[in-house]
Amino acid sequence: MRRTILLVLAMTLALLSGSARAVEPSNLIGPSVYPEGINPLTGLPVANAALLNRRPLLIKVSDFPPVVRPQSGLNQADIVWEHLLSGGVTRFSAIYLGQDSPHVGPIRSGRLVDFELTRIYRALYVYSGMAQGTIDVLRTDGLVSSRAVGGSGPCPALCRFPREGLALEHTLYGDTDALREEAVARQRDVTPERVYGMAFSEEAPEGGVPADGVWVQYRETEIEWAYSGGRWQRSQDNQPHLDADTNTQINAANVLIIEDDHVEQPVVSENYWGPGDFAFSVNLIGSGRIFLFRDGRYYEGEWRRATRDEPLTYYDRQGNVLPFKPGNTFVNLVPRWIDGYQLVFQLAQPPEVTMATTGGVNMHTGPGTAYRFLDVAYPGDTFEALGRNRSADWLQVLRPGDGVVWLPVKDLDLHGLDILTLPVPRPTSER
Repeated sequence: MRRTILLVLAMTLALLSGSARAVEPSNLIGPSVYPEGINPLTGLPVANAALLNRRPLLIKVSDFPPVVRPQSGLNQADIVWEHLLSGGVTRFSAIYLGQDSPHVGPIRSGRLVDFELTRIYRALYVYSGMAQGTIDVLRTDGLVSSRAVGGSGPCPALCRFPREGLALEHTLYGDTDALREEAVARQRDVTPERVYGMAFSEEAPEGGVPADGVWVQYRETEIEWAYSGGRWQRSQDNQPHLDADTNTQINAANVLIIEDDHVEQPVVSENYWGPGDFAFSVNLIGSGRIFLFRDGRYYEGEWRRATRDEPLTYYDRQGNVLPFKPGNTFVNLVPRWIDGYQLVFQLAQPPEVTMATTGGVNMHTGPGTAYRFLDVAYPGDTFEALGRNRSADWLQVLRPGDGVVWLPVKDLDLHGLDILTLPVPRPTSER
């Protein structure tokens, strides 16, 4: 009897493992081991394998006010994270390992989320300054303190490039080679550690939904990623977003949207966290929802990280490793706050729905009547269905001239659409 049970278990495990292999690409590399000379942050070979025997360099780059655009060096980064600041605007953390850039910036002050990114990527950490509250946290964090290179000099590691009409805080730029030398001079911990967590494959995984792009709508800024020429091209606030060094549009092989809790910090004294007395931490511990955009498709999945000593890892909804396309990645970190962000998926073939009521129906900015009222939809009005809320009783729709709005499902003729096939483009905290 025991032998029979063991045989059944073995057959079951074989079937399960076979199923997992069936949805994973055949040429998968990572997420734990990489061939010699392959960058673990891009899945690409490097010209000089010695470049990988060093810590990545994480550099804080400004994105607000708009006068700081175009920034320099973002297209040379292996990975760029974009995260919220107080006021609903964003800032970047750009990570360099496989290649260098002599001119990255403008460099601005650090934020609490950078302390976790420094751990995740085993990186050195470059910033121009910090609010008092962030400094106090840094002083209690021996690991990040041992890798921090802050301040406004010396040149050539950190140099000012003044420009008429531009405030001083927007003029600091870094040279990645010189910054590594400066880290040694300051006796920072430059001993390389194994970097891992991402898997890569030229072959796109099975499934995925065709998409021409996505809008990431933060409170006070809107990012658009449009798929063109095999790359995701970035625009911000309706303008193409350029890299000043190359005068080319910022672009990526992968766009990753990561959702996690943003925990507001208590105010200790006036301006303790800087103007507005507002700051939050993002621990990136546990798990959360992701959307990976690659090869003109998107995949919904999950990030995981059990402890602060581990990197982030990525999985599809069935629990299989989710591979990135070899190349650079741009990450949009979004909060789980109610109405904290909105995604707008530019589906390749969005289905059409029609107003089916006998009277007007209010259109709202979110999935419910508590969200701001925009206008009225009338019988016969047609829309493109782009997304749904979690409980599938509201649809996110688009009509030229109206922009993106939300309407109750009960008032719509779906023309046979299974709305459960649509993405859920708002925080998981919403129903």
